[in-house]
Amino acid sequence: MSDDRLIAPGAMQEILRKRLTRRGLLKGAGAGVAGFSLAAFLAACGSDSGGGNVNPKDVFSGEAGDTVQFANWPLYLDQAKDKDGNVYYPSLKQFKDATGITVNYEATIQSNEEFYGKIQPQLAAGDSTGWDIIVITNGRQFTILTQNQWVYPLDTSKRPNFDANAADYAVSPAYDPGNKYSMAWQSGITGIGVNTKLVNGEVTKMDDLANPDKVGKSSVGMLTGDMPDWVMVNLGIDPKTSGPDEWKEAAAWLMKQRDSGTVRQYYDQGYINDLTGGNLTATMAWSGDVLYNQLWAGYDNLEFVFPDGGALLWIDNMLIPVGAKNPVGALEVMDWYYDPKIATEVTEWVLYNSPVKGVQDLIIKDADKAQAQGYKGYANKLYETAHNEFLFPTQAYLARTSFGRQLENDDEASQWDNIFLPISQG
Repeated sequence: MSDDRLIAPGAMQEILRKRLTRRGLLKGAGAGVAGFSLAAFLAACGSDSGGGNVNPKDVFSGEAGDTVQFANWPLYLDQAKDKDGNVYYPSLKQFKDATGITVNYEATIQSNEEFYGKIQPQLAAGDSTGWDIIVITNGRQFTILTQNQWVYPLDTSKRPNFDANAADYAVSPAYDPGNKYSMAWQSGITGIGVNTKLVNGEVTKMDDLANPDKVGKSSVGMLTGDMPDWVMVNLGIDPKTSGPDEWKEAAAWLMKQRDSGTVRQYYDQGYINDLTGGNLTATMAWSGDVLYNQLWAGYDNLEFVFPDGGALLWIDNMLIPVGAKNPVGALEVMDWYYDPKIATEVTEWVLYNSPVKGVQDLIIKDADKAQAQGYKGYANKLYETAHNEFLFPTQAYLARTSFGRQLENDDEASQWDNIFLPISQG
């Protein structure tokens, strides 16, 4: 924890109370968006304008430039206020002090699809997007970017912090073996958010969301982007290797749930507001949303549940688009965030799973420091954060998670959409 955050923790908590949910801004992180065609983008043009045929040693040779252009999601980086009340990013200030490189950071990504739609024409034309680092969730857009070779393969010899400190789940994920193109930014789990004061009995499994005696009528939220994969996980199906037969099995459960009358809404965003507002008894939920509101915003009636059948794991990833003006500096920034002290500053602010080892212990040390300086309330929240089993899941929990299905071509995408879209849109 930087000294900036110990100066006025009350002010920092006020910022946190006003924050939006990062995942609440996400639309269609995985798949299931009508009319979105993989074939339209997994095209020959990718081989002409992409970076897959270049030698990473050539791309990442030489000295870093003076500035790095970094596009990320809103409220997804540590913040503090200077003495004049201006918000800034402590971890980026430290990076500039250490390297002399200025990072122009913009929280400009509102959804994977929207942001991808902005940069796709430039990438297809072989032009620079204007960004040196972008953050994309594993899923359709990630697949398109890597298969079309529109992001640079990384020089793996120039990320010592990553090699030393990356958490096991962030190393060689199924969607990017060897971390050829990406390094994780933050991660989370899709499970169940519960308003414990409104449900009739303990909610522990997916089937509870289809039981009106337990959760009531028109009182459950489902997340359109995640629900096909999430349902498969909870049916004991590995979504990564699933096919149309398994997709239909998941769709059958979703139809059964819809017929039960428990579903209030199929959400792309905004579910957390209905959960905190008492309009939902239970909902599919992203871990950080519930944990923030439970641990930091005072909603002690909320609980995040890891379903008996398992949970969906997702990762937001840093990539360097082809045509980046400062790839050397970009890789330095990416590796900077694998310094455990820097990663701790980020985790204490965003409350999502860090891809860096050692963060949990450092949060405890920060809590001890805050306690010693008299900030007891702030220290207690840090202690609760550090000891939360979902923010720092055990290997036993992670073994019960799975990534979603990577749709590799337009035929798969079309079949998927035809099976699942009628449920939420019918």
